[in-house]
Amino acid sequence: MRNGWAGVVIDGCVRDVAELNLLSVGIRALASMPLPTEKRNEGQRDLAIQLQGVWVRPGDWLYADEDGMVLSDRCLI
Repeated sequence: MRNGWAGVVIDGCVRDVAELNLLSVGIRALASMPLPTEKRNEGQRDLAIQLQGVWVRPGDWLYADEDGMVLSDRCLI
């Protein structure tokens, strides 16, 4: 929320789902998991990545709701 993001897509698991549902930012993940992970404080940005067989590139637009997600190379609305 502090970054001004409308949402976050996580190609992995999240925990504390009840708390995440209270946030004003949309979060989509593969599953929930009660166990914590090892935090490495690493990250990269502005790279093309492949999520579940679909390429996501910097500047792409992602639209999501309860039923799924749509990715586009341009604004659709």
